[in-house]
Amino acid sequence: MMLLFLLISNINQSNALVAWPISQSLTSTRRIPMYTATTPLHRSLLSAHIDENMDLSQITVPDQTAEEKAFLARTATLCEERNLPLEKVKNARDLASVCNSPILPGKVFRIGRVSDATEKDLDILFGQIGVKTLVDLRSPTELKDDPTLEREEVFSNFTDMVYYESGKLVKELGPEEKRMQRKRKRDRVREAVSGARKNTHDVVVGFVDNFFRGEEGEEDDEDEECVDCIAAEKLLQDSARRRNRKERHFVSIMNEVKYVRGTLSKVRKRDIAKTIIKSPTAIISKTARENIKKPFLDEINGGGLPMLNELLLRFGAPGIKYVLDLVSDKSRHPVAFYCTAGKDRTGMIAAIILALLGTEDEYIVEDYSLSANVYAEMNDHKAMVGALSQRSLDAKTFLGAPPQVMKDTLENIRRTYGSV
Repeated sequence: MMLLFLLISNINQSNALVAWPISQSLTSTRRIPMYTATTPLHRSLLSAHIDENMDLSQITVPDQTAEEKAFLARTATLCEERNLPLEKVKNARDLASVCNSPILPGKVFRIGRVSDATEKDLDILFGQIGVKTLVDLRSPTELKDDPTLEREEVFSNFTDMVYYESGKLVKELGPEEKRMQRKRKRDRVREAVSGARKNTHDVVVGFVDNFFRGEEGEEDDEDEECVDCIAAEKLLQDSARRRNRKERHFVSIMNEVKYVRGTLSKVRKRDIAKTIIKSPTAIISKTARENIKKPFLDEINGGGLPMLNELLLRFGAPGIKYVLDLVSDKSRHPVAFYCTAGKDRTGMIAAIILALLGTEDEYIVEDYSLSANVYAEMNDHKAMVGALSQRSLDAKTFLGAPPQVMKDTLENIRRTYGSV
C-alpha cells in the first residue's frame, strides 16, 4: 500500500512543466505492459506524507458489515495460531503453517518490514529461526523514505545484493556502499521536451516517466547504472560458495513509474488526450494536474486490488522469477521475504510459491486473507484512512485483503498463463 500512497503523493507534489504535441500523442502511444503492487502504511514511513494538521476526529472510518466483522474475527484467531510472536514486525509466519503446505517448517517465511524489529523480534528471527536470507521487495522510492533501511542492529551481518531487472544483473555492495545513494539531479522537463521534438520519445510514456517521478529526480532501478555486476543466473549457480554468509537481496518487483504505466494502459486514449494533452504546447498547471489525476484515480479505485495483482504479474515477472530462484535454493534457507506490512507484494510471492508446490487454492486464499488484520489492528488506522482519503483513494478497498481478491488472482493466472 505504501507504493500506491507514494505514487499519488508524487502526482500531488509534482511541479513539472511539460510540452507535448497532441498529434504525436495520438499516433505513437504504444500498448504498455501492466503493472503493480502495493505495500502497507506504517506510520513511521508515512510521517512525511500525512498532513500533521489532519483532524482525526473528522475522519470517518468505513463501517464494517456483520459479515466483515465476522471475517476479521476469524482471521484474528488464525493469526494468533500461525503468526510468529513478534512485537513490531507485522504479518510474519512460516509458509509451512498453511494448511496442506508441503514446505518444511523453518525454511521459508513471509514477514513485514524487518527493520522495525525489537530486540525480542531479532532474537526470534535471527537467533531462534536463524534467518540467513532477506528479500526486500520494495521500490527505490520506498527504500529512500525508510529511515531504518541501514539499521545496524538488524543488518550489520548481512551482505547486500541488488537485483537489476534491466539485464537481469546482480551487484554485491561493498561494506561502505549503501543501497540508496543520492542520485544526480536531472532536468526531466528539458529531456522530455527534447525527446518529443526529435520524434523519438513516446509522448505518453515520456509524460509518465517525467511527471510522476519525485521532485528530486530520483531514478528508478531501471535507470541505475550497474557497475561490477554479474548475471543473476550465474550468481544463483554459484550459491554454494556463499552458503555460510547472510545476504539481503533488494528485488524491486514494482515501482511507481511502472504502476502508472500499467494503469495508463487501461485508460482510454481519448481520455488521456483530453486530460494530459490540452494543446500542442500544454503547460501543466496545478489545475491541470488535478484534471490529469482523475482518469488514473478512477481506474485505480475501480480496478482495486485485483488490478494491482494483475499488473504486478505483468510488470514484476523478472523480479518474481529471481525471488523464486532464491527461495528454491536450499543453501539460502531460512529465507524471509517482505515489503512493508507484508500484504500485497509479499502475499503474491507467497501465493505463487504455495500454488507451485500444489497447495489447494482455498488454503492459499486463507493465508492471504490473514493480512486483513495488519491494518485493522494498527493504532494509527484512522490516520491511514485519512491519508488515503485525502488523495481520493478508497481506503476500504486498499487496506483490506478480501478472499475473493486472491481467488480471482489465481483464476486469472491460469486463464492468462495456462498454469502457475
